[in-house]
Amino acid sequence: MPERYYRELLRYFTRRAGDGDGAADLVQEAYSRVYALQRSGGAVLEPRAFLYHAGRNIAATAATRQAAERRMLDTLALVGSDSAPSVERTAIARQQLQRLIERLERMPRKRREVFILVRIHGWRYHEAAERLGLSDEAVERHVMRGIFDCAGLAPGRA
Repeated sequence: MPERYYRELLRYFTRRAGDGDGAADLVQEAYSRVYALQRSGGAVLEPRAFLYHAGRNIAATAATRQAAERRMLDTLALVGSDSAPSVERTAIARQQLQRLIERLERMPRKRREVFILVRIHGWRYHEAAERLGLSDEAVERHVMRGIFDCAGLAPGRA
């Protein structure tokens, strides 16, 4: 196993995030993904590249999750305490957010990129198409498939 990359990865992600503890968690998660892939019979031909790629994906997912939680909490802060959601509703909302993040992580990379740009960041189809080098029709297809992937996340559904 490529443990020899640990220090290199830790320095890289510490520089990017500015947080040594967070970088250590991120690198550990990247290694977990390599081990999980190997346990499932997958071959890791370029472990160093895989670890960097996995680490960047993990960091991007964490940033997306933190931004979504921040927006949600900001929205909650706008609501007065007398009309603020109960602890139970807040917990349900966090569970729904976690399920959304899990479904986003399972999407194919291109679909996830398109879906996040259009449905979460509010980009227009044409803007996303230009950014990603796709046709408007391809963006529309990715968004529709992403919506199907996320079907069932509405309140009261599993």
